[in-house]
Amino acid sequence: MPTVIALDVSLSMSRFAVTHNFNQNNEPISKRQLAIAAINQFLDHISAHCKLEFLALLTFSSECRMITESFTRNVDTIRDLLENLEENDNTNYEAILSGIVSAVLKQWSNTLPVEILLITDGSPGYGPGCLRDAIENAKPFPFPTKMNILSLSDPDEKNYTENIKMLHQLIEMSSGEGAVYLPENHLTSKGLSSAVARLCAKDFTPYKGLLRCGKLSSKITLCPPPQPYMSRSEEKRYDISEIIEIIGFIDLNDLASPSAHSRHLLLPLKATGWIILFHFLCFSIKKLPSLYFFFIIEAQLSSNGEPTNIEEEGDGSVPNFCVLLHGSLKVENFCAICEVGPEWFGFIYSWADNKKKSNLMLSILPPGADVVPWLGNMRQLGPKTEELRKTLGNTAALCSFPVKPTEKRSYVSNPTVWLNGDEGLYSDIQKLLRHAKKIPEKNTSVL
Repeated sequence: MPTVIALDVSLSMSRFAVTHNFNQNNEPISKRQLAIAAINQFLDHISAHCKLEFLALLTFSSECRMITESFTRNVDTIRDLLENLEENDNTNYEAILSGIVSAVLKQWSNTLPVEILLITDGSPGYGPGCLRDAIENAKPFPFPTKMNILSLSDPDEKNYTENIKMLHQLIEMSSGEGAVYLPENHLTSKGLSSAVARLCAKDFTPYKGLLRCGKLSSKITLCPPPQPYMSRSEEKRYDISEIIEIIGFIDLNDLASPSAHSRHLLLPLKATGWIILFHFLCFSIKKLPSLYFFFIIEAQLSSNGEPTNIEEEGDGSVPNFCVLLHGSLKVENFCAICEVGPEWFGFIYSWADNKKKSNLMLSILPPGADVVPWLGNMRQLGPKTEELRKTLGNTAALCSFPVKPTEKRSYVSNPTVWLNGDEGLYSDIQKLLRHAKKIPEKNTSVL
């Protein structure tokens, strides 16, 4: 997930805090120096826990500038650039909002979620582009985003409460999600460090879970971390479980490409497992082609719900289940159906961005057991060959997906549709038909 760091470099950031902070030489520290220290702390957290995160550094005053050439994973490059930033004039919040949009859309699509960390002293500014104007003219970002603001303001400063309230309004009008993080008590190095730690703990904590298939398990992480699913119709929140349970396997062609809530890179954290069970799964995976539909492995758990006798060793000391699963799914062109929460499913598959490299991916479906129409209820899936032997005998021919429904849908027939005198719609349809007859010359007009 890309992250944008937007730093205020206006003249107000050169002021000292009301409660002075001093460096080792007993010299007062400016808000700008505190902001750079906060960014370095944030970069330390990213390099330790979110190594796959793409970062971009932007600065803003009366205009917005992109300091990094593009989004990068090289944290040291951003650290070096922080040392050579120039001070400018007044603060223009409208400039940074439009600059973020341009920087993101230049490299990413408008469907990818983006994290924004805006660091400012909380000063509303004056003139065109001030905080009040930015709130009035703000438009929602054209991509999913969460904007957090780290305000380097002190409760003893003038209009402190009003300025913080306007920062909340800016988040609500432009992003809809996010929060304003403030130093504890007063603006000090320790208080600002605590605010950055709270920000990282809430929004930049990597997912750590357990991928389990029968008796085999492996500690994993997902990148980007999965977000909760909010159901508007049910007004219910769905959270990803810490245990992702594989309940069976299915041919990738049968699953096709259902709509997914989110997609994640699945990576192992530590090698876990047993050599005996490693050979057991190898024997089972070899028989995957003969299982046309589903192969269920029963989990044998201890009394507390965890796999028994899991041994944690250093990387490479024991076989890793993720490596085995990845190779098997890639060779057999299968995917693993898994349960990521109560009545919430996903599927794990091998995805290659080029001929030489492939990755293990997890696509999370929307919550519910009946979200893939051609598969039906996930809870009712089982070995299809067994069901056919009971009904049609051993010589029955196996049909493929999609399964035809027993009831007749309304769109199967040719019903009569009545329009309530909408001449504009009628003329549009006639125009579309005229262009369709002249394909391929009118491909552009039809599309």
